[in-house]
Amino acid sequence: MLKIMSLVFYAWNDALSKQLTTHTTHPISPFFVVFFQYAIAGLIILPYLVRKKRIRLNGTKAGRYHLLRALLCTIGIVILNQSFQVMPLSFAVGFNLFSPCLTILCAYLFFSEKLTQQKAIGLLMSIIAYIIILDSRHHLAAPISFQQCLMPTIAMLCFQCNTMLTKQLSQKGESNLNLTMSLFITIPLLLLPLCFGSSWPTIQPSQYIILTQMALNGLLATYALHLAIASVDLTFLLPFGFLKYSIIALFGYLYFHEIPNNAHSIGIAITLVTLIFINYKQPIQKQTARGHLTT
Repeated sequence: MLKIMSLVFYAWNDALSKQLTTHTTHPISPFFVVFFQYAIAGLIILPYLVRKKRIRLNGTKAGRYHLLRALLCTIGIVILNQSFQVMPLSFAVGFNLFSPCLTILCAYLFFSEKLTQQKAIGLLMSIIAYIIILDSRHHLAAPISFQQCLMPTIAMLCFQCNTMLTKQLSQKGESNLNLTMSLFITIPLLLLPLCFGSSWPTIQPSQYIILTQMALNGLLATYALHLAIASVDLTFLLPFGFLKYSIIALFGYLYFHEIPNNAHSIGIAITLVTLIFINYKQPIQKQTARGHLTT
């Protein structure tokens, strides 16, 4: 439930970000959208920080992990928002469905989660689906280049690395509150020097309202995601990746009347089959194993 909640708010923010960056008369660059969203969120939680007067991190190494998480999230969010300017929402987020491949590998390498035969086959299926989704760019109304397709892929890699670091910090006893607050304080501070080197945009009152909504959505989504990551194995969260695609496709249709093309839909369908194959075969095997033990 926590993961579903985070996906809804993240998908909503993606649609709002594209609305701001592709505005016909007063567009805002993705860079400043990210800065203002996280700066507003930081101001929202500032009274809580003043009241608490402290955020305790578990050692110097944890501090480095928090800084690296912030860097990865900053790069990933800016690049993903830039991709929304040149491609449909569902197309950009569709590349995130390749994350099962990375999640399985990282969970096996770093967290000793078992690599079953089903997961190994799932890796191959994920790669096939990714290639099909990549090829579907030729069937868009306005075809995009291979380099532009790499933008959401790089963003996905950054988010995946962030997930690994978040899982490690959770296992070391870092609180979900610290995990959330460190991002919303550090990200705008990282972007602030770059802002002074750029011309500041003229933001309309209605756009400030949207940015504030994005800040609230981001706070709720990030906190819920951190709770979910700390509570279960990473591979348990894989099926929810397809749910995010479904949600973002709905927002893309409602906000921009975007409809995925046939080739893209085939790649997504293969990904859905992959996720079902990876996750819903395991409980059957576990029940069988338990039956053999009891007998």
